[in-house]
Amino acid sequence: MANFHPAAITGSHGAYRWLTTWQHDLDTLLQRFPQSVVGKYVAVTSLDSGAMALTDAEKRDGWRSRKEIAYSPKIQSAGDCRTERLPDGCAGFNEWYVFNSPFDLGELWHGNVFEAPITPGQVCRFVNFGPSFALHDPEMATLVSLFWEQLDWIQPESYIADADIFLTFVSRNEDIFIAVQNALSDIALDS
Repeated sequence: MANFHPAAITGSHGAYRWLTTWQHDLDTLLQRFPQSVVGKYVAVTSLDSGAMALTDAEKRDGWRSRKEIAYSPKIQSAGDCRTERLPDGCAGFNEWYVFNSPFDLGELWHGNVFEAPITPGQVCRFVNFGPSFALHDPEMATLVSLFWEQLDWIQPESYIADADIFLTFVSRNEDIFIAVQNALSDIALDS
């Protein structure tokens, strides 16, 4: 079910609530509500459409990479995630899974999701499906169904995707979801 709001489209799936907005990006989310990642662990499955190649500084800071997925140490501040890789206005096909404790997603899945099934231990990058992968788009119903199946296996606290057109935020933490929704709504009211 989806609801339309001036700044975002919202909906729910099982324990998860989601919002999609075309007015904001990942950097704005981190600026306005850093608590979406602070004190948590982030698994990056896509940075600018591909694997996040860690810098020496990121490795010294505790980031690790396994099977094309980058894993953060416990995030102490939003600045730990906001690097030169996420400049203002960044729309770089970024996809993050946020957890309360370290979590291994397995391996990045390669192939055609419509020809071979994704299974637990494999992670498909949904942010890279066209410039406008959107949970509210009925034309993407089959793909959205696969997304929810994968999210149900992984069970992150939150999922963040910053594609070309939309920022998508999904969370099973009601307090964080409402705070993100409010933080992004405030921007629309201020504009």
